[in-house]
Amino acid sequence: MSEPANIKFNTEIDNPQPTQQTEGVAIEESTYRYDALRDADVNGLSSTRRPTLVTLFGISECGKTTFVGSLFAILCRRPQLLNSSFIDSDTLTGFQRRVHTRFLSEKGLSEPPRTQRRAGSILNMILGDEHGDNQRMIVFSDLSGEIYNDAASKDDVVLQQIAVKYADKLVIFVDTEKLLPAKNNAYKASFQSLLTRFKEKGMFTKETEFFLVFNKADLVKEEANKASEGITDNDELNRKRAEVRNLWEQRKRSILNIVNPLVTVPSNNIYEICSKGIEYENEDTKLIELFNRLITEKTPPFLSPEYNWIHKLVKKKMIWKTI
Repeated sequence: MSEPANIKFNTEIDNPQPTQQTEGVAIEESTYRYDALRDADVNGLSSTRRPTLVTLFGISECGKTTFVGSLFAILCRRPQLLNSSFIDSDTLTGFQRRVHTRFLSEKGLSEPPRTQRRAGSILNMILGDEHGDNQRMIVFSDLSGEIYNDAASKDDVVLQQIAVKYADKLVIFVDTEKLLPAKNNAYKASFQSLLTRFKEKGMFTKETEFFLVFNKADLVKEEANKASEGITDNDELNRKRAEVRNLWEQRKRSILNIVNPLVTVPSNNIYEICSKGIEYENEDTKLIELFNRLITEKTPPFLSPEYNWIHKLVKKKMIWKTI
């Protein structure tokens, strides 16, 4: 987010950028990063309020990257659905790459690239209300699913994920596609191991609001349609579809039985969505509702210049100078 022209923002970084002269006004430039940031870069983001940190949590291929790409697409295409307006971002390339990933997945053009282990995972956006006022910063952690896979068996990987520990809102993704086949024990075991390790290492805190998202929920309906193909009798048709739905409810409860002893998720924070469900004027209503809850609720307090919002440590003092 660019600073007003009549002030100079000095972050006292170790290697300051050259000063640019613009119409007689000196502006101290910082390093601009348009793709996703690393955790260590986050405190360089300029904000008068503490950003809201939304962390997407889940095993690879559960749809986290598609989810955040769809959010960005809605903000660009139909912001009125979210009662918000998109103002700016320091990570536009990161968002656009995720929109492209969602497009490839939706069209089946190729195997969409997922977030890589070494790639930056932090995305930020400046949002305002429908008129652009009351601006706020939302920061998303879209960490590689492969890292979460590693964390399911490695404690040291768990302890490195500070965006989980300090999340304002943590969205736990469940892959519906992995639960639909008859044999799903391996997925559930990995999911349980992942949550258990983060819980045992104190990475889930009472300050965080938790959401549980069953993604790709549209596949349940597809499964029901497949099971009832060729059936013309309405009673039998309904019975087959109900059978699939009941089986899904059992598997959903098995996940809830894993989650409930480890994390407190209110019933109204549990969603069944399709993260690709943003067809124009036919958007997934639950997906839109979840987007709204993640980006509009709970306005963070004003940010102290000495507050390091993700590491909870004292950061270098930021000096504002009026020219």
